Amino acid sequence: MIENKHIKGWACGFLMLGISACESPIVSEEAASISTDDFGAEEHADPLDGFSRAMMELNFFLDDYLLQPAATAYKALTPDFVQTGVGNFTQYVKLPFYMVNDILQWKIDRFAQNFWVMTVNTFTGVGVVNGAGYFDVYAKPNDFGMTLHTWGAGPGFEVTLPFLGPTCFRDAVGSIVGLVIDPVSIAANYNDYRWANYGITGLGYVHSRSGYLGQLESLRKESYDPYVTIKSIVDQKRASELKENE
Repeated sequence: MIENKHIKGWACGFLMLGISACESPIVSEEAASISTDDFGAEEHADPLDGFSRAMMELNFFLDDYLLQPAATAYKALTPDFVQTGVGNFTQYVKLPFYMVNDILQWKIDRFAQNFWVMTVNTFTGVGVVNGAGYFDVYAKPNDFGMTLHTWGAGPGFEVTLPFLGPTCFRDAVGSIVGLVIDPVSIAANYNDYRWANYGITGLGYVHSRSGYLGQLESLRKESYDPYVTIKSIVDQKRASELKENE
């Protein structure tokens, strides 16, 4: 989604809690106690356990009373073909940001693939229609946290922040830098289309959250320790993303 200083924080947090948590099955007490290193995740300390637990509860509260109701209404009221178009378009506007990071990482093959996807999807429906998918070619996500990882930066300590969710210091820094280097956001702000930028960003996160209704709630109810479980799932997911990006 388009990065920007007003929307990115809370939306990313809900995405981490809603999407990242719900893409894996509920973890039992025994599974929650397993080191994330068993799954190939990077090891990093968690010196702010008490603070992070409080922030995760805050994020749960905001999800319960803000993002989840919006996602539920969106799912119920929006036709399937509109939801498909929204998903396609919100992925489309990420592509320039992906390509910036492809260049910074010198991943020319990934840059070429993302550029091809953007070009095809521009001409087949200004991003609303995923024309590149008909050729079985899809976008390759990238971000500045991955760029820092490629440059050799370690994850640093674990932290859960208000609106941001569980992350590591490196990826938190990557998110902040991402606000500055996203070409779509820069262009929107320069041309005074900030509200369009914000609206597309928010709609994208509501769309993403609508795909996981009920799953985060089940995880919270059935997991022995939701804080540990969600951290473990987020770490595993991030490790998978970093490995795929190598």
